[in-house]
This record gives sequence, structure tokens and C-alpha cells, in this order.
Amino acid sequence: MIRQVSVDDRLLHGQVAFYWTSYYNLDMILVLNDEAANDEFTKMILGLAKPREVRLQIAEVEAGFEIVRRQLESPDNVLIIVGSLFDANQVLEHFRELKTLNLGGLRMRPNGKVLNERTALTSEDIAICRRLLERKITITVRHSPEVAESLLTESVLKQL
Repeated sequence: MIRQVSVDDRLLHGQVAFYWTSYYNLDMILVLNDEAANDEFTKMILGLAKPREVRLQIAEVEAGFEIVRRQLESPDNVLIIVGSLFDANQVLEHFRELKTLNLGGLRMRPNGKVLNERTALTSEDIAICRRLLERKITITVRHSPEVAESLLTESVLKQL
């Protein structure tokens, strides 16, 4: 069972590894990121960041679709992490049964607009969020289960 699809440009780090793992009682973390999947050093670092009792799979976004497909019917609790809204859109476009997306952390980039202390969106990100909202995808903004969840809505996007 896919418990959450989350965007975090740092991919797997302490907050993701420990807070979300216990919150969802995760069995597996699936990182879908083209760069990480093709970089042995990054894969090693991500492997060190995960909790010992949780499986980790790292795959290119499109190559990971088969893994996602298997996990949709699995009894295992799975967190999917992508590094960008572009990648999240690919996953959600391919798997229409996934109806929620969490924005965990997107650091400031050129021309970014601050959404909160951990998340900044570029104009491309905002356009993707609008398309997702049009498709009735619920977008939450929450870097940790320890903080209150907030919804990203069109009215919030208009303020950016």
C-alpha cells in the first residue's frame, strides 16, 4: 500500500527516515529519482540514511513504475519520495489512483517563491501544482508528522 507520495529535494534524510517511518509504520521507502538511481555514491548515502528495519529501493522515475505498480496491491506500507514536482507529476499522471501529494521540502532555487520555511516553488512548480489541483489531487504541505498539515490550494498559489 502506498502510504504517501512526497516531494523532497534532499530525498532521504533524518526527518523522512525516522519520523515518517514510525508515523506510517513503513516497510519500504521507494526513491524515484533519475540522478540518484545512476550515482553509486548517492545510493550508498541514501542506504546509510534509512532505518535498518526498512527496505530501500532507488530507481529512475519511469523505471520505477513497475515497482509502484507492485506496491499498490502490496500489504507493505510504502513511502514514495521524489526530488521534484516534475517527477511527482509523472508518477501521479501514470497512477491515477494516487490522489494525494505531500510537499516535504523544496529548497530555494532561482526565481523561487517562499511557501514556508522549508518549501519554495518556482513558476514551473506552481504550474504543476495547478494542474494537479485541477485533477483533484490533494496537495499537503508538511515536512514532518510532528507539524500540522496544511493544504495547498489555488488561493494559496495566487498569493505566491
